[in-house]
Amino acid sequence: MSKPYRYIEHTADLGIEVFGSTITELFVNIGRAIFETQIIGDVKTRKHITIEIKSETIEDLFIDWCRELLYHFSVQGFIPKEYSLSLKNTSLVARLSGDLYDPKRHKIKLEIKSPTYHNLCIKKTEAGYQATIIFDV
Repeated sequence: MSKPYRYIEHTADLGIEVFGSTITELFVNIGRAIFETQIIGDVKTRKHITIEIKSETIEDLFIDWCRELLYHFSVQGFIPKEYSLSLKNTSLVARLSGDLYDPKRHKIKLEIKSPTYHNLCIKKTEAGYQATIIFDV
């Protein structure tokens, strides 16, 4: 099975186009894309966290979701492996299982700093949903 995302050309930063058959799957797949891009190593399911976000628009929610994932990695070293998301309008509740970064088991291959609104696009397609997002690296 091919990955539900692909990298797009962008000067100096990281561009990702992500796909999902549902909007929820789109949000899960951007999480996977972030950490598969950033981390090499075996990620266990040793820690569980809950994230709740309410935003004004779906685009804001998508950006806020990416920011929260990166924040939990930056502050706690949390790397999600399993995602259980509930989306309703522009609110999200996520229950995540994953691991804490351990330099003996994990390596950072690319440090992703933050998502940007530059060229941000979320659209419905025949196959489901598609988003384009640029990250500062």
